[in-house]
Amino acid sequence: MSHIINYRLNQFSWAIAAVLLLPLLFTQGMFFDGLTFASIARNLNEGVGQFWSPQYTPFVHPEYFEHPPFSFAIHSVFYRLFGDQAWVDRFYAYTLYGFSILMIRRIWALLIPSAHRSWIPQLLWTLTPSVLWVHQNNLLEAPLNAAVLAVVWLLIEGTWKKNYLWSALAGVLFFLALGIKGPVALFPLMVLPLVAVLFKEFRANALISMVVMVLSSSVLFSYFYTYEPDFAKFFEGYINQQLLPSLRGLRGAESSVFLSLGELAKQLVLPVLVLIVLAWRRGRSYPLRRESILMFCIAFSATVPFLFLQRQEHYYFMPSMAFWMLAFGMLYEQAPWPWGINRKRWVKYISLMNLGLWSIAIILTLYFSKSPSRDKHTIKAYRSIANDLDLQVIQVYDLNEFWKDNAIASRYNKLYLTEKEQPYLITRLNYPAPQGFTVEMVFEKAELVLYKKATP
Repeated sequence: MSHIINYRLNQFSWAIAAVLLLPLLFTQGMFFDGLTFASIARNLNEGVGQFWSPQYTPFVHPEYFEHPPFSFAIHSVFYRLFGDQAWVDRFYAYTLYGFSILMIRRIWALLIPSAHRSWIPQLLWTLTPSVLWVHQNNLLEAPLNAAVLAVVWLLIEGTWKKNYLWSALAGVLFFLALGIKGPVALFPLMVLPLVAVLFKEFRANALISMVVMVLSSSVLFSYFYTYEPDFAKFFEGYINQQLLPSLRGLRGAESSVFLSLGELAKQLVLPVLVLIVLAWRRGRSYPLRRESILMFCIAFSATVPFLFLQRQEHYYFMPSMAFWMLAFGMLYEQAPWPWGINRKRWVKYISLMNLGLWSIAIILTLYFSKSPSRDKHTIKAYRSIANDLDLQVIQVYDLNEFWKDNAIASRYNKLYLTEKEQPYLITRLNYPAPQGFTVEMVFEKAELVLYKKATP
């Protein structure tokens, strides 16, 4: 009966994900970074820009060195398969969510005998705020998370089974992870040294796997750097224009370590509370097991480096969350309660709950499918400009004030903003009327005014 309960709870974890993710699938509007990445991927699919020299807009990052291009290239394949549809952006991110769940389950099955309880870390991870936000907004942490989880699984799989082909494949995916968001993907290098310390019986295997993985990724990097001039050009541009300025605190607004610790605490509130409740119900604390220590150490190594950066965002911690939740889940799993529930009525209750959650998810998805989820007035304003006036370029006085607008207009309408002089100018509603222009359109809800240059 306990296996049936766990089977239903496995379905429950997917039903929760459906309620939290599906209603936004067919809507427009995301965090502007996600819109920027979507525009770059769409451009790649349409032949605008090249793999090692992607383009955002003709006026903003015509050569995009802010992030490596691997995620944009994978995303562009989804456009090729499904067309330039707004829902493709979230479908891409949700596909990565599913792949990440698969990797979480594979890691759990390698380390924990009760594979049927792999729903525990899945549910914890799904309910983590940054996980939801990243996948809803198409941020690079989604593909990065999927890649590093695959690397960790392959390294452990190769070490446990002495199959070093898996370790070589881990090196390939490690190179892919670096090609998604750069050095933040380095933390899987800690996995095998930790395995060697915690699992003495696999120490020799772990060291061999480490050598194979490093050689595999190094050969790939050396090949591209030596024989692909475009790769070398991109790599140098990325280092000089993005990575080094970011490390020196010259890019973006500064943040506080204490604020970042607060954000991290928000992500870990749920698993900590569950641990407290289970320990109280059990009557004693949960002892640490080797598997939990391994996951806690990996999570810690993925988290700590961000605390020393000048610029910190809450979603930077997202790739570490899968390992935090695996670690907590491995603690919970040790005791028989509540996993040994054997009452038939619980099967019925959970089954009915799953049916209800899926019904809610489908109804909300259909309800929201015809409406933007955020920035709806801005989206409608630029859609009206593009459709009614057939424009491709609009002038603004300061692009920094229109950074989100530029992302919205370029992604959904191929409408580009520039500070260069153009026949049409757009300003905020409360901005003084510019001389030499006449009002063309007013969008009060979006607080925008479009002007046309007056004819002499």
